[in-house]
Amino acid sequence: MENQLHWVLDVALNEDQSRVRTGHAAQNLAALRKLALNLLRQDTQL
Repeated sequence: MENQLHWVLDVALNEDQSRVRTGHAAQNLAALRKLALNLLRQDTQL
């Protein structure tokens, strides 16, 4: 499950290319990406 989540975040949202590393910015952006992915998965009209 975790590998599939990582793959989707990396391929669809290009997470591995993120250069944000100061403070809590990286964790905050990762949380926003996961939230966006969950919202997209819940949308049944796609």
